[in-house]
Amino acid sequence: MKRSITLSLLISCATLAWPQASTPKASTPAPPPASASSAPASNEPKGPEAVAQKEPNKVVATINGKQLTAKEAADMLSMIPEQQRRNAGNLEKMLEQIYLVTDLAKKAEGDHLDQQAPYKQQIQLSRDQILAQAYMSRLTNVSSAPPTDPKQYYDAHPEEFDTAKLSGIAIAFNPPGTPANPNGPNRTEQEARQKADDVEKKIKAGADVSTLARTDSDDQRSASQGGSLGTLSAAAPNVPSEIKDTVFKKLQPGQVSEPIRLPNAFYIIKLESRTKEPYDQARDNIVQKLQADKNQAVVKQEMDKYKLQIDDPNFFATSSGTVGAKTPSLKNPSGSTSPSASASQPGTHK
Repeated sequence: MKRSITLSLLISCATLAWPQASTPKASTPAPPPASASSAPASNEPKGPEAVAQKEPNKVVATINGKQLTAKEAADMLSMIPEQQRRNAGNLEKMLEQIYLVTDLAKKAEGDHLDQQAPYKQQIQLSRDQILAQAYMSRLTNVSSAPPTDPKQYYDAHPEEFDTAKLSGIAIAFNPPGTPANPNGPNRTEQEARQKADDVEKKIKAGADVSTLARTDSDDQRSASQGGSLGTLSAAAPNVPSEIKDTVFKKLQPGQVSEPIRLPNAFYIIKLESRTKEPYDQARDNIVQKLQADKNQAVVKQEMDKYKLQIDDPNFFATSSGTVGAKTPSLKNPSGSTSPSASASQPGTHK
């Protein structure tokens, strides 16, 4: 269902910069290879866990006059998920921040701030938030088997597995209030529309889309390939609906669209060909979709149990006399109401 596609400009609606030519570096003589005797291999353990396991009491760092042993430092770092630690790359800075937070928290506890309002309530709410998320996560992991056979889903939703090979031309513009693009053209929307209309006229007069893409498209990656945008799946996420509706509902192979407006560019799309994604290629993504749908249904079923029924509107009335929900929730733990939220109509929040 999700195919690799070079439609990044369609998704992000951003003009790409011209590739910069790299400057060759002056060559320097390679150092002579070190002999085995001059650089013996080290057998010392590397990494927090390895060092802590071999020498737990070894002092590995000092902070604010406090010496940290390998075990103490490793225990602190274990508070951060392994993947996050691996991606951080700077364990020293991470350890420093963890120590800072935990030490200040201990000082706050020493001053009994954890028993004072509003901190006591905030701590309790944060704890409840974490446990609630853990419970919901366990609910969705109880059964990993999708409720529907993937092949049955594939046969019942053929439209989702349409794929289209596309080429096109992008005419970028700067929306009002946005800074100028130092690496690309800077047009107003009106100027971009005028150019897009001119390009469309040339195509209708017989000009080749591939040739025009090389000279007029602001998507440099596709322009260098004659406007080739790759293959788009009808079920691809994050692709604007204006593009998918045009490709799969309006165009026939060989036809070219009118200029399509997106937030900061106009696109002229040519449908090169349409095919159907084979089941063998689509199966894994179908399984993922079915599992995601099942998880969402489980979460919705659980959340629906907790819909609030108001028995006394006066209890929920604000000082202005209107009823406003300020109850903390999983998405709004502080319970604060933003101006935009308070101005929204009832029933629009999902």
